[in-house]
Amino acid sequence: MNDRTIYQAFSESVKEHADRTALMYKKDSEYQPITYRELSQMVDAVAVGLQQMGVKKEDRIAIISYNRPEWVISDLATLKLGGIVVPLYYTPGHILPVSLISYMINDSKTRMIFIENMEVYSCIREALKNMPTVQNVVLFDARPEKNVDYLRFEDLRKTGEECEAAAVSPDEIATIVYTSGTTGEPKGVMLTHRNIVSNALAAVEHCGFTSDDVVLSYLPLAHMFERTCDYYGVLFAGGSVGYAEDLTTAAQDSEKVRPTVVLAVPYVIEKVYAAAFKKVEESSPIRKGLVNSAVKNLNELANRKYRSENIPLLLKVKCSILDKLVASKFRKLCGGRIRLIVSGAAPLNRQIAKTFYVLGYNILEGYGLTETSPVVACNSLDDNCLGTVGRPVSGVEVRIGDNSEILIRGPNVMKGYYNKPEETAKVIDKEGWLHTGDQGVFDEKGHLKITGRIKEIIVTSGGKNVAPAPTEARISMSSYIDQVMLYGDQKKYLVALVVPNQPVIEEFAGAQNLTFKNYPELLSRDEVKNAIKRDIVEATTDLPSYGQIKAFALIPEPFSPENEMLTPTLKLKRTKIVERYNDFLENMYGVVQSTDLERHIVHL
Repeated sequence: MNDRTIYQAFSESVKEHADRTALMYKKDSEYQPITYRELSQMVDAVAVGLQQMGVKKEDRIAIISYNRPEWVISDLATLKLGGIVVPLYYTPGHILPVSLISYMINDSKTRMIFIENMEVYSCIREALKNMPTVQNVVLFDARPEKNVDYLRFEDLRKTGEECEAAAVSPDEIATIVYTSGTTGEPKGVMLTHRNIVSNALAAVEHCGFTSDDVVLSYLPLAHMFERTCDYYGVLFAGGSVGYAEDLTTAAQDSEKVRPTVVLAVPYVIEKVYAAAFKKVEESSPIRKGLVNSAVKNLNELANRKYRSENIPLLLKVKCSILDKLVASKFRKLCGGRIRLIVSGAAPLNRQIAKTFYVLGYNILEGYGLTETSPVVACNSLDDNCLGTVGRPVSGVEVRIGDNSEILIRGPNVMKGYYNKPEETAKVIDKEGWLHTGDQGVFDEKGHLKITGRIKEIIVTSGGKNVAPAPTEARISMSSYIDQVMLYGDQKKYLVALVVPNQPVIEEFAGAQNLTFKNYPELLSRDEVKNAIKRDIVEATTDLPSYGQIKAFALIPEPFSPENEMLTPTLKLKRTKIVERYNDFLENMYGVVQSTDLERHIVHL
């Protein structure tokens, strides 16, 4: 069943669901449908155009664009010809540093690049002179012009003509996806057709995706989480994909697309949670009391059900009323049809997950890596254990190795790192086990729990081990705080770099009648530092002393993929952040003394 290429699996879905809606895109503020039959015809037209330009099997074709039908069409057309797709991160207004793009294009020996628009093209136009393998550039959005050095996507399409699909083995490479590079230079992960098709089908089965499901695609398609689950998996199941205009409009777009399934990373879920409960805190005492009562009582009901305990009649009645008055209102958000939320890419705060769960959302946490196509394990509707990432999906083996390291083997494990046989040998042993660098344990019911990452574990000078991510997730629940990174390896105590939530801080300043010339000056005000301090102390007060932070610095510039402080999947690039803010960090230990730095530092 899994002996198919991606294009073959898509073609089978077209035959079965020809007249159903495959994709939806926004035009003039309204969503327009593309059926499976129409999508297949568009793919064929672009494949003919690529073939006439000389594109052949194993040619590398890069895509630098946000999610849209043209991304999918270009991807499937390339795969039909046996080409290899190289996706590069881009969201509207945010592009990777040109040096990184150049590295990935040259390392992969890319022949052609599909680019979103002139804005993106202008960013890399000069750099193209130093990308010798690139022969053509195709823009999705461009006006007809003469004497230009690019092609228009519309001109590439050759309607009314056909070309045969290349003879491709399921074990041949379908894509080279560059890892986020939390340490060192990015590595090109080689994923085969079998890797991806087997994983997409396993995810569909595990989460119960059907042809009736609709998703809103807003996480960048350059990542395998979005690509495998919200693109390939949905299309293989005969479902529909609607595209958000950009990340900032996702909430509004969901009201029109009305998704039944939502894929999200914890950062997004945590910010939705913070924004929702900030509104609750600012609401009337009656509404605030109702929401708090609903969460408390529904949580008690969920706990009793989980422990198979008797449920008092009064609790049943209270929860029934509170569900209608409060929880049902929350479930009307995003079109009111969400039956499933799947969180991946990083650990999800258990308290937040539990709150969503008791309000009536089926929220499933999963685990995966780019190197595993990406899904390794996930909770399911029938077996959902909050605080874990569930059981391995079909066909995937997981065991715990030395130092509690998670090891993975299965049809989803990558072929290796492109042009890096030594790096490949370091992570895939002779028995085929991928050494993830993540630490975990299985609970008594066989659910996998992620406990940390070997390279990220902080070992204090007192010999105490601290996994930073759970504490960072706690602190990030504050509405005042957007991002946080703990630091303290081989130090006496932990400190943190904190990126405040600028709109909330500025709103706070207005309410407090604080005057300031600019945002960095605002962050130096004692009122702001004390408000953030209170939330940090409250979030960490129950931790052991060695796990509590003793000082923090406020950083005005957010960590982002563009400044290389975040990976494209929004994970902290800790080494880069430490390099950038070393003086701030050392100042908190008294190693460096700077009056200017001290203005943004708080000692607890």
